[in-house]
Amino acid sequence: MHSNGTQLSTAITRRRFVRAAAPFVPLAAWAQARMKITAVEIHEILTPFHREHSDNLFRYHGLGVQLRTIYIVKTDAGLEGYGESWGPAPKPNPYTRYVGSSPVDWIGSAADLPMNMAIYDLMGKYLGVPAWKLIGPKVRAWIPVGGWTASQPPEAMAEEVRNLSQRGYRWMKYHVDVLQNAVDQTEAMQKVAPRSFKIHYDFNGNSNVDAVYPVLRELERFPIVGRVEDPIASIDHAGYRTLRQKCRIPVLVHHAPADFFMVNHLCDGVMAGHAPVGYAMRIAALAETTNTPFMLQQCGGVINQAFLAQEAAVFKMATIEHVNLCHLWEDDVTVERMPVVGGSVEVSNKPGLGITLDREKLERYVKAPRPKQSRFLVRVRYAQGPTIYFRFDPDAPGANLRQLHPPHVPGPSPGYGNAVVSDFWAEEGSPAFEAMWKRTESGPAFDASGNPGDSIGVRP
Repeated sequence: MHSNGTQLSTAITRRRFVRAAAPFVPLAAWAQARMKITAVEIHEILTPFHREHSDNLFRYHGLGVQLRTIYIVKTDAGLEGYGESWGPAPKPNPYTRYVGSSPVDWIGSAADLPMNMAIYDLMGKYLGVPAWKLIGPKVRAWIPVGGWTASQPPEAMAEEVRNLSQRGYRWMKYHVDVLQNAVDQTEAMQKVAPRSFKIHYDFNGNSNVDAVYPVLRELERFPIVGRVEDPIASIDHAGYRTLRQKCRIPVLVHHAPADFFMVNHLCDGVMAGHAPVGYAMRIAALAETTNTPFMLQQCGGVINQAFLAQEAAVFKMATIEHVNLCHLWEDDVTVERMPVVGGSVEVSNKPGLGITLDREKLERYVKAPRPKQSRFLVRVRYAQGPTIYFRFDPDAPGANLRQLHPPHVPGPSPGYGNAVVSDFWAEEGSPAFEAMWKRTESGPAFDASGNPGDSIGVRP
């Protein structure tokens, strides 16, 4: 059945693309004959985060989250197309295979999302039309978007909500992690949130009903709670049925096959994460066939957001707030900024993506010094003990705080409802910090009993 669904989606996608692109077939054929890609430039940039979350994000995720890569695709017609990706520049350049081909060769490609952006930008510019016209008929002129952050102590999560709402957002997504209490975080966010603001919780898809349902039941009390993503492992179909019967919070899936919504109706919506345009078109066709709402998640700045808007403008069921991370940085390398108004951004009708590069800023942020981590400790404080200290290198391969509870250290089993709060302790030079830094030289250190005087916001 899954195979038949895939064949159906491919057929739908092809018919839809042919119908949408039909007016441009003669021009596209001419473009293929006359325009060739001559070079693909890649530029790694470091733009500044907003001050309120720069330290926490840098220590939680490392430099890789702050870096972005800008792609400039050049042609012999004198046009350039722009794309971007999240993270450091790939080495060597993986896109040299595009050189010598026509942009038309890559329309509808199910690979290379940053190159999708540049290809559609190029073709739109060449034909004098917005990129959405090369994907399908427009169904909306504004697309809903949501912010994103990492899991942080309750007061920091409240600050994220406060700042996002002031920037026009009405939704925020974050991954819950075992070093924080999701209910305490929610209580803090609820206190500062405007009435219409909602939270999207990503539960990482690795738990079970017995562990997650008690937390969801607590979260149901808060108006700010909007939806949960991947609350349990995708192989547990019975568990998803149980959650949908017992839990009032809408359930989305990301890491699950299409039969979740095509056949078994195990979720309320679908996340299409980091999807190249060909795959996004397939999901859009399936979603429309089954009347299932879905969302895109594509990480990057304004170029990325501009392309996401062009896609979501034509996908009928793309009604869930799309996550793009554009708000994380206080500056960008584009002339246009795409402000969020009432939780949505406007779809450009200019040729291509409607975005112009600011060359001066591009050069400045290519050359921006890459910061180094100062010394800090992760401090995990359980209400009844222990308090655990350990070193963490967010740039190490595979580093991930979401599920990290140091092995061979006493304490409750890792979970999202523990009475715990964690933070980053960075007081280099202080006697207490230096003493603990030395203690953690060979691994985690802990105080076996609780220390109420050293707790911050943990519930008894």
